[in-house]
Amino acid sequence: MLQEILDFLRESIFPPTIVNRSISKLLVAGSSTHDAGDVMNDANAGQWVIKDAARVNGGSGYITKAQAHTQVESQSFRIALQVFTRPVTSTMTDDAAAVSPNPVDEQFFEDEIVLPALASRGDGSYAVATPSTVGNLPLAFTCEPNSRDLYIKPIAIDVTTFTAGEKLTLKFKIERFKTG
Repeated sequence: MLQEILDFLRESIFPPTIVNRSISKLLVAGSSTHDAGDVMNDANAGQWVIKDAARVNGGSGYITKAQAHTQVESQSFRIALQVFTRPVTSTMTDDAAAVSPNPVDEQFFEDEIVLPALASRGDGSYAVATPSTVGNLPLAFTCEPNSRDLYIKPIAIDVTTFTAGEKLTLKFKIERFKTG
């Protein structure tokens, strides 16, 4: 009951804002596939960062919608999106087994969004998770005290036939609160 009152007061004084964020990378997929449980990433094995997910450093909010879009048609695999509050230390190498969250990253692991199977209606494939679908949304988060960003680790749940050099775009709708 007290938490409901605090949430009401917070939303009355500092109403949330809704923002859309997008990240795109060209996947390596050297063998033109990802096995189930493989990391999906570019040749640099860099971080997937949702910039300014929170309004302020240490801020909080909810991811209320997550999408994946590919340039590859006729894809039907599923993708898991692990959400962290700091850069991931476990492997981010494309096509490597995603052993995560590891013990170092575990304390910064918010949760995992599971997208439904991709569908195709033409030149690309897409999947959308919302609170009314499977996927673990809305997903609450609180950023690190010196950061407004979230870090994503995309993992293929099923075997893919992704073509090397094709783009994977992740989109998020985020409800941000002013305070942490």
